[in-house]
Amino acid sequence: MNYFDCHADTLTEIISGETLDQNSGDLDLNRLGDFVENYTQIFAVWKDAQNLNKEDPDRDFLQLYHRAIAYLEEENRKILLCKSGEDMKKAHSMRKAAAFLSIEDISLMGKYVENVREMGFRFAMLTWNYENKYGCGAAFDQEKGLTSEGKELVKTLLSQNLVMDVSHLSDQGVEDLFGLTDRPIIASHSNVREVRDRPRNIKKEHLKELIRRKGIIGMNFFSNFVGEEPKVEDLLRHMDQVLEMGGEDCLAIGSDFDGCSGRFPEGIKGVQSVPDLRRALLAHGFGESLVEKIFHENAYRFVLENVK
Repeated sequence: MNYFDCHADTLTEIISGETLDQNSGDLDLNRLGDFVENYTQIFAVWKDAQNLNKEDPDRDFLQLYHRAIAYLEEENRKILLCKSGEDMKKAHSMRKAAAFLSIEDISLMGKYVENVREMGFRFAMLTWNYENKYGCGAAFDQEKGLTSEGKELVKTLLSQNLVMDVSHLSDQGVEDLFGLTDRPIIASHSNVREVRDRPRNIKKEHLKELIRRKGIIGMNFFSNFVGEEPKVEDLLRHMDQVLEMGGEDCLAIGSDFDGCSGRFPEGIKGVQSVPDLRRALLAHGFGESLVEKIFHENAYRFVLENVK
């Protein structure tokens, strides 16, 4: 099968002595090799900003970044770091997986934010769960939006053709971002708030705007965002809502593997469960062409059109 996952924290969560090819986390290339044909992954570079080295946070970020790059380079026989849609096509033609980098909470970069594109990032989230100098996270205060510095940074990122990602951003921050650009925007790993009322899930009105812009909405597997004691059927309820809003060409997967502390709906244990999830969608009544869109085609098309 073809598989495109819009968000995983794997590169920053692999424990010492393990590799991207084989590890004890939620995702590795060895398990993917059992079922996947064409695979693309957007990997987040992330750390809780409160845990940065207070004396030298810039150096702390740089070490985190180089560690993530090293994991990819170590497995370059199987996966390539890509910086454009054409790079992705080339990787697949070589029978290799395609990897993209996303910065999750751009304040982590400190002074290196000036080099965000040069360092290979093509997707950017302004915040994580907290408030920073650029804006406010959804889990902190929904009514606080982007700061003036955040708005200027958005303009810079857009001028560098980075794709903005509203997962983790407050409601007002999303509104502010919409006001700054009409470009396609993604929610890499967020579900529907009207289905499961959690701050990290996104309101229908904002999802409708993402759909209007031909963006991407990646379904998050974290159990707390899916439902109460959730099963796969609860995840399908979020997908049904996106489809009812006209999101057939925007719906995708944003698993949040290695970012959920192993807390998934019943029936999902890690990347090895992806074929089971695909079968569940077919059994739910989704046709083969729609399932292919969700698991691969929508996000693949988005990257070809928007990541240059």
